[in-house]
Amino acid sequence: MKQKKEKTTVLFVNKNARALKPVQISSNLIVNWKKYLAAVSLLFLSLIGAIVYLTSNNIQQYKLREEQYKVQESLSKKLNSMHTIFEEVDTSAMHKKFTKIDEELSTINGYLKDRGIQTLYKGPQGGEVNHDVVSTDEITDFYAGYLKRIIYNISYTPLGFPFAGALSSTFGHRENPFGGSNVETHKGLDIKGPFGAPVKSMAKGEVIFAGARGGFGNCVMLRHGNGFETLYGHLSKILVRVGQQIDIAQQIGNIGSTGRSTGPHLHYEVHRNGQQINPESFLTLN
Repeated sequence: MKQKKEKTTVLFVNKNARALKPVQISSNLIVNWKKYLAAVSLLFLSLIGAIVYLTSNNIQQYKLREEQYKVQESLSKKLNSMHTIFEEVDTSAMHKKFTKIDEELSTINGYLKDRGIQTLYKGPQGGEVNHDVVSTDEITDFYAGYLKRIIYNISYTPLGFPFAGALSSTFGHRENPFGGSNVETHKGLDIKGPFGAPVKSMAKGEVIFAGARGGFGNCVMLRHGNGFETLYGHLSKILVRVGQQIDIAQQIGNIGSTGRSTGPHLHYEVHRNGQQINPESFLTLN
């Protein structure tokens, strides 16, 4: 038989000392009221913690969305600014400027080709430059590379006078300067100059000969790039040695009259791939 639970009668008394209606409460609840109170308190605290967590999480998500919105807004402003800059660029003017550069480079290239330097003017894609197709970076990279090649060609190509004097004999056939009716082939230029005047290299290169050489007397030979070599003869003094690296306009010797010579002067030759060519083509860019 099921045991009947014990109950306790509780009377609530008001200020007038009058008893109100009695209330029956389980005796177990009265005895263990601390446990029940602790359980209710724990439940209440758990609810409060859950509310705080959810509120904090919502705040963090709101802040994150706000930061994302700020980043997107900043990027949008930058893109709009870049778009405005691109709109302000006069592409037509840029095209004209690049075309002008093309024309000037072609002119320089023509001067070099006239002197035996076969450098073809090609665009970034292997053909003529089309500024409407290739990007600005490709165009500028192409020009930078092409200018480097021009600098190399000019640096290693003998251009100008090794001594600023008048020509006393040119390239080709001439009468024998030592008399008689014989005609001889002159393979260079003779440049008048006072004894001891400085003789300079007309391009970067390496000394491949420095010493006495038959009718040239004291002679210096330099090897340059692009198959060029230069010869400087009849020197009174040699100032370089074989294997030495020579810079543009560096003094390599002094004018003299050694070897087969009728007086102080410089005999100057330009060779290309082992063949003598007329140095007059390399004295100026005109």
